[in-house]
Parts: sequence; structure tokens; C-alpha cells
Amino acid sequence: MQNELFEPIGEPGSRAERWAAAAQAIESLALARTLEDVVDRLRASARRVVGADGITVVLRDGDRCHYVAEDAKEPLWAGQRFPAETCVSGWAMMHRETVSIPDVFEDPRVPQDAYRITFVRSMLMVPIGRPEPVAAIGAYWSDVGQPTGNEIALLEALARAASTALENGRLFGALEQLNEQLEQRVLERTAQLERAQDTLRQTQKMEVIGQLTGNVAHDFNNLLSPIMSSLDLVLLGRSSPEAISRSASTAMEAAEVAKTLVQRLLAFARRQPLMVTAVDLCALIEGMRSLLGSTLGAQIALDHAVASGLPAVRADKHQLEMAILNLVVNARDAMTADGRIEIIADRAADMLPERLAPGDYVRLMVRDNGAGMDAKTRHAATEPFFTTKEAGHGTGLGLSMVDGLVNQLGGAMEIASEPGVGTEVSLYLPVARAAAAAVKQEDDLTQEQGKSEGDLLLVDDEPLVRMGTNSMLTDLGYHVVEAPDAQKALALIEEGLRPDIVITDHVMPGMTGAEFALRLRTDHPEIAIMIISGYQGIDLIAPDIVRLSKPFRLAHLEASLQAAKEQARSSLH
Repeated sequence: MQNELFEPIGEPGSRAERWAAAAQAIESLALARTLEDVVDRLRASARRVVGADGITVVLRDGDRCHYVAEDAKEPLWAGQRFPAETCVSGWAMMHRETVSIPDVFEDPRVPQDAYRITFVRSMLMVPIGRPEPVAAIGAYWSDVGQPTGNEIALLEALARAASTALENGRLFGALEQLNEQLEQRVLERTAQLERAQDTLRQTQKMEVIGQLTGNVAHDFNNLLSPIMSSLDLVLLGRSSPEAISRSASTAMEAAEVAKTLVQRLLAFARRQPLMVTAVDLCALIEGMRSLLGSTLGAQIALDHAVASGLPAVRADKHQLEMAILNLVVNARDAMTADGRIEIIADRAADMLPERLAPGDYVRLMVRDNGAGMDAKTRHAATEPFFTTKEAGHGTGLGLSMVDGLVNQLGGAMEIASEPGVGTEVSLYLPVARAAAAAVKQEDDLTQEQGKSEGDLLLVDDEPLVRMGTNSMLTDLGYHVVEAPDAQKALALIEEGLRPDIVITDHVMPGMTGAEFALRLRTDHPEIAIMIISGYQGIDLIAPDIVRLSKPFRLAHLEASLQAAKEQARSSLH
């Protein structure tokens, strides 16, 4: 330790040399942070500074004095413990004052027997620590004589530096302990806050689920009532053909509304199955003009402006049409006569919503000059079942559906509104990588009824769904073979069944429809495949496999069958 802390300077003789060594020692002690460190630095410096024949560092250990370190020309008492009342070091610490002894054998405070076997004849002992000393440093000489004032001053300077170092160490230790306590308290408080937030989120979630369940149950009961009453009249068989047709139309209309409600719920939850293609916004908006005009009526003006050269967007054409219709209907309901609605499409500028990923986007805006919304209403506008309309005139799912759809497509929705001025809803839609492909209309895909369409394997684990779908397929002219799951369907094929097309549900026990379809593509690429799905696991289905969402009508089923056949033919070439 001596070589690490001090350069060898020999035995200092002059007062200047000793004070220079003391300054070096004091500077070293200023860096000490623990009692052990202070002891090591004193042992390495004190003898040279004072010019003594030996020094020792003594620690107070309860009612005993522990001689922990020494640097002397002959061994003294390093490692030994003595009762404090019998030691000079103990006396110095208890009385908090320096002890100077010219002749150790003439002073009653000195234990004569302990010193008789040593070289010590005169000594100096200085306590260390304030206000209660915790240690002491002693300097010893082999000659009898009074320690000089300079020697006393030097040793006391070292003791003060050591006391300061111990106090700093205590403060640093207390600060570190406080920091640890603060860190622990922060961790505990953070954990408490997280638990409280989790509890709050769970409570809010249950409230939303309760509200959602109540509203959905109410809306579905309202829709099931006309469906059940109409079908009940049909099943009774007492109605005229015209009345049966009206009842069936009423039931179908209610079922279509129920389907739309489910689509809105799935869009809000970002769980709806999407048929994403490249969509030409100019053609889409132009194609909706007649529908939107009849929806708005003659008293509300509708303008649209689509920037030239606008690229196609990545979207589900049908769902995007529904979103635009929802926005226009919301705008219509927010204004009186002589209102104006604008539909604007242009390239999104640099001011994109922060939550959007980097990329190219098209902005589709629906702007009105209606009543507008205050900040509170605007903030709650996308919450499910929130509506400002009168009871029975809105489900409160329109904007939440639009927001869910746009987010599911990788875009974003923003609402700007001011009471008395109007509202502007902006949809940021990602640009499609490829140009919009021509999409055949359902009417163009209609085939002649009554002719044989070939063998079809229908796979679904729900008997009622199988029965209903089978009836529709039989009406389309197919010979249908049923299987309750994918494993049994594979067994039929391995036994020799070669259907022209396979229709399979997606969510089934054992093997999913997506897994079944991939297996068929590998082993029998000539068989056309179509998957019927609600929403679960929709992302796992290969994008080039034709999908049909439940519930569906006959025309939708027929169009999807033709698309699946075309897909199978193109994959073989």
C-alpha cells in the first residue's frame, strides 16, 4: 500500500519535507470512503510524515481497542485487542484529546508491561473521528523526549483528514443507502401503479364488454324477432305465396342487417377477414355517386375531387365502400337542409399522423359543413356504441368500424371538427404496390342454373352449416359429398374420391382449413379449393386461396366457386 500511495521520498528531515509529505497524505485521505481505506492510507503515510520510529492505527471495538495496523522498525501489537481503560489509545478516544507522553515509563496511563518489551520510550496518540472518536493513530519514538509542536501538528492534521474522510464515507454511504431506498421505493411505487392500472384496465374492459354485450344483445334481438316471426309464418304453411315471399324478404333483410352489424363489430375489433386488393379510388368514388346521391337526397349537395394520377390504394373494396357510406351518412345526419358534403382524395403530404409507419399514403377525406363536434365528443367519437343520435337512429358503431378497418389496412384515421363549422374525417390509406386489377362483378359471374357442375366435397364440423351450404350447392347443380372434418375428407380422397372442388371451413378441430388446403395443393393441385371463414386465424390462410366470409348468400357462394375454379386452372398452367 505504501508504494501505491506515495513515492519513496526517504526519511523526511526538514519541516518543509514533512509538510509536503503530509499534504500528499491528506490529498490521498480525501479519496478514502471506508474505514479500511483510511487505515491503509494512514499506515502508508503517517510514519514518514511524523518522522517516527513506528506508528499504529487503533480501532475502537466496543470496550476494547483493536490494533489493526502498524508501520514500525520492530513489531508492536498489530492484531491484538486490549481493554480501552488500560490503553493510551482508549484514553485518547474516551477523552477526545491528543495524548503526548515524553517517557512512557513515567506516565500512569501507559500499561508498563505491554511497553517494556518494545522499543517505545516516548509517544503521541491522536483520536480520529468526530464527535465520537472511532479510532486513534499513535506515533512512537525509541528515545525519551517531548514530541515537538510540529510533530503534534502533523499527526493531528492527518487525524483530521482521516476524520473528514470517515465523515464523507459515512455521508456517501448514507447517500447510497438513500438512493437504494429511493430506487426500491420507486420500483415498489411503479409496481403499485402498474397493478392499479391493470386493475383499472380490467375494470374498464369489463365495463366495455358489458356495454358491448348489452348493446349487441339488444340489436340482435331486434333483428332476430323479424327473422323468427317471418320464418314461423312460412313454416306454418297457411300463408299465400305472396305472403310467404314477403316474409322471406323480411327475414333476409333482417339477416343482412345482422351481417352488417357483425362486420362493424369485427372491424372495430380489427378481426374482420379482408380481401385486400389494389383499389382505384377514382373509379370507386365514381361508382358510388348514384348510391350516395340517393342516400343524401336532393337537399344536400355532394361534391368529389380526386387528384389526377392518384395511385391505387391497398384496401378491401367492399369494406372501403361501406366506410365511405358510413362517413357520408354520419355527415348527412349532422346537418340540416342545404348542406354540402365533399369527398376529396389526394396524395398524403408530409403531415402524416405520428402512428403511421413510414411509407406512401393516399388521403381520403369526407368533409361537411354540419353541426360539428366539441373536443369531448370528438374524443369519444370512435368508441363503440357512442352516438349523438336519438335512440333507435344509430348503433354507434359507424366511426369505430371505419377506424378499425383503416387500422387493419395499415393506415390511420383522423377527425378534425369544430362546433358550428363542420367535420373533416381523413383516412390515410397505404398505396398499393401493384396497379388495381380488374375485378369482375358478381352479376358477370352468374352461371346458368340447373346444369350439373360436378362433384364437390364439403368439409365443416357444424352439421347445421353443412346442411344449409349443401342445400345451396345442390341448388347450383353440384353433387355434394360431406365430411365433418379435414381428416375424414383426406381419407375420402385417399380412397379414390376426386372432387372438382373442395369447400372447407377454416376453424375445425384437429386440422384447420388452411392446413388442409396446403395439403391438397401439394398432393392434388388439380382440385380447386375454397375456404369459408368467420375471422379467426384468417391471417394464416394463403392470400391466393379464395375465401368466403360467413354469412353469405347464394350469389356470393356462386361467385366464389367460379373464382376458386379459375384459381385452380391458372395454377396448373
